[in-house]
Amino acid sequence: MLAHPIGVSCLICTYNGASRIAETLGCLARQTGLATIAWEVILVDNASTDDIAEQAQRHWEALGAPAPLHLLREPKPGKQYALETAIGQVRYRYTCIVDDDNRLAADYLRVGLDILEANSQAGILGGPSVATFEGAAPAWFTSFQHCYAVGPQLDRVGGGFLPLADGNIGRNVLWGAGMFVRTAIWHKLRSIGFQSMFSGRLLESSNLTGGEDDELCYLAQLLGYEVWYSSRLHLRHHMVASRLTETYRDRLFYASTRSATRLNAYRNALWGKQEAAVEINLVKDIGYNAIGVAKTLFSRSFVQAIFSSDSVGRMNRWHSLLVMKEAIAHFRQVKNYYRQVLKLKHQVGNTSSSESAV
Repeated sequence: MLAHPIGVSCLICTYNGASRIAETLGCLARQTGLATIAWEVILVDNASTDDIAEQAQRHWEALGAPAPLHLLREPKPGKQYALETAIGQVRYRYTCIVDDDNRLAADYLRVGLDILEANSQAGILGGPSVATFEGAAPAWFTSFQHCYAVGPQLDRVGGGFLPLADGNIGRNVLWGAGMFVRTAIWHKLRSIGFQSMFSGRLLESSNLTGGEDDELCYLAQLLGYEVWYSSRLHLRHHMVASRLTETYRDRLFYASTRSATRLNAYRNALWGKQEAAVEINLVKDIGYNAIGVAKTLFSRSFVQAIFSSDSVGRMNRWHSLLVMKEAIAHFRQVKNYYRQVLKLKHQVGNTSSSESAV
């Protein structure tokens, strides 16, 4: 496998983003510290019905086209499909995933490149974000901001959450907005025929199930890389009004119940007891979840949440119950997920052994 030259490929996957793309490209055009660094922008029109490609080209030229802009089209809806279309076109060592509503700070690409160049074990890198709004921010937004990839990213500690510390984040995962990926990760996965379990959210349908960014974090760790966080990376995540209704919020919140079983398969492969049978590990995982749900449902705080205005607490508890229900109702399919990821882990191990022997 040929090594990619040092540089950054900014990857924008967009669906009907013509009204948002000008500011996104403007922030990219204002990046600093790249005078001696090669970089490019790859924009994938993911089944759009607007004129996003033409608008992007026009805006980029008006900004002086500070780097090459490559326009691609993926007709199959789903961010993961758009990413896969772009991967083969990426020229540089690092890829930065920039959603069409992400506005990167002026030093974003330079800071990310410097951190990755200084830490060869880091395969994935991300940071915090702040929200900007089309109109007024809903009163409830702060309580649900992490569903929208906003705020400091979180460390799951003792059943609670704390802001992540800089550096290797261990078993935690990062959201895809503004995520840096060492390009070699994608090419290693392609070389073994990897196929994602996720398609990405389909915003114009009832399917808001994400998970492809979490999956990528786990895949990087299967390949022997670390996932890193840096509070020096800053971006603004713009919230359009159509995604700030309570109906959309609740759909987004509960959508992750459908991705949880697939992501649990990765956690099992990375940290489960591999000497045990798949069925045993899966039953144990369901059992641990059931114990947690039972403790919650019979707790005083849950009863209080039912009869109070604590919608977040109430929704978190129902979320846990729905994850358990998903695993039990689709036990056979979930078992296949566990086997599929274990097979992938063995493929990665065999490939690494072959490369070491050369």
